[in-house]
Amino acid sequence: MKRHINLLFLILTLQFAFAGSSAFAALPDQSPQTEIRSFDAQKLDEYRSDKRFQYEVYKAKPKGFLERLWDRIVGWFNSLFGSAVTSGILEILFYGLLIAAFVFFIVKLAGIQPTTLFKKTKSEAKPYQVDEETLHEIDFETEIQQAISQAQWRIAVRLTYLYSLKRISDANLIAIRKGKTNREYLYELSGHNIEKDFASLSFLFDYTWYGHFEANETMVAKAKSHLESIGTLKSSKK
Repeated sequence: MKRHINLLFLILTLQFAFAGSSAFAALPDQSPQTEIRSFDAQKLDEYRSDKRFQYEVYKAKPKGFLERLWDRIVGWFNSLFGSAVTSGILEILFYGLLIAAFVFFIVKLAGIQPTTLFKKTKSEAKPYQVDEETLHEIDFETEIQQAISQAQWRIAVRLTYLYSLKRISDANLIAIRKGKTNREYLYELSGHNIEKDFASLSFLFDYTWYGHFEANETMVAKAKSHLESIGTLKSSKK
């Protein structure tokens, strides 16, 4: 009896197994289908030509000679002292020396004596005010020779310039007035044959007197040469 029951159970199990496999076999394939797509060649070319999509790797600008030299100097001092504070102080000192060297170069290029740069200009002689009455009271030839004998070259150049003003004023070619500039005098002499000599003499006067540049014997000789070219002028009055 027990044997017949086991046999019946086996038969039923086999029937369910075959029935299940056939049921699964009957189900349709519902897996998603893979779609194969490709890139549009025309669109790729458009993107390549568009500057918005052109990326370049930034390359650091190579350091110049002075920058490399400075890095070496700072590195050397850092190796000696090993302090960020010391490095900052040394950097300030280095740039201070560079500025001082640049100023010294400009001063030398301009012909200024560094020893007299901050020295007050001594009162070397009379002020010789530029006005008609004063000019006619000065014995220019005597005063110029006295300044030359004492090596007061700036005074000699100034007196020579004022002497030229007196001569030109005596010829009624200019009207002397206190505070009048050389440019105004040159404007009155425009077109006259002494214009160039007076312009050169005015430049020497401005350079040595108002520019506070050192004069010398050569400048005095040039000033006297221009004065001689101006000469003794005849009055322009009829």
